[in-house]
Amino acid sequence: MKYMKYMKDYLLILLVLFLIYIFCDKVEGFTQEEINELYENLMNDFSKIFPSGNRNAGGPQFYHHIVSLNPNREEFIKYNTFYCAVSGSPIDPKREGISDNIIVNGLDGKTYYGKYYRCCWPCSCDIMRDNLVRVEDFTISLKDGYYTHKVLTINEPCLNSDRIPSEINCFKCENNKTQNGIHTDSGRLIIGILHDVEEYTTQDIDDIKSLCESRNSTPIDELRGGMGDISLKLYSL
Repeated sequence: MKYMKYMKDYLLILLVLFLIYIFCDKVEGFTQEEINELYENLMNDFSKIFPSGNRNAGGPQFYHHIVSLNPNREEFIKYNTFYCAVSGSPIDPKREGISDNIIVNGLDGKTYYGKYYRCCWPCSCDIMRDNLVRVEDFTISLKDGYYTHKVLTINEPCLNSDRIPSEINCFKCENNKTQNGIHTDSGRLIIGILHDVEEYTTQDIDDIKSLCESRNSTPIDELRGGMGDISLKLYSL
């Protein structure tokens, strides 16, 4: 009897350890291997998203392509952590320190606090600068139903296509509208997502504010480093 009791206890411990292993191996519903596979899937389509190979300021094109894949909600959210909306740079999920908590004003007059995935910290500053980027609600149809989320938007660049910086050639402009991008009901162009959003009250953003103080007080034409000297010109159109 004692032997049977010990065996039951032993098997129970093994089961608990197995469940802990399964749980700890998951990151937001995915294993690291599954996350890496999603990243590779997106990167395998890079030449489709950017036929010229130039991804400068390519956030709108990444977002547009991800929607066209018709993923489920969890996949959609994860896919939108694999690129920087400002630079268009891919973000390898195996990297550390790939996000900042930032605040962005919404078109509804509120200020929102959330996580922004970026290639480098100056891009987080560029998102917060001069109200050029705004937060809006947007609803899309995914494989497993409708999903409303907070998107980062800019004025439609193709309204001034002749002034788009020469370093940027990934925008397909037709009839004053970006064809390889998605627009909200306001007509603004979506460049990416603000994740884990809540209304801003007193959340601590001192670290990113300190990093951005000098950069965001520098005239756009004088910026060096990051993509701000290119993307912010686009956002200002």
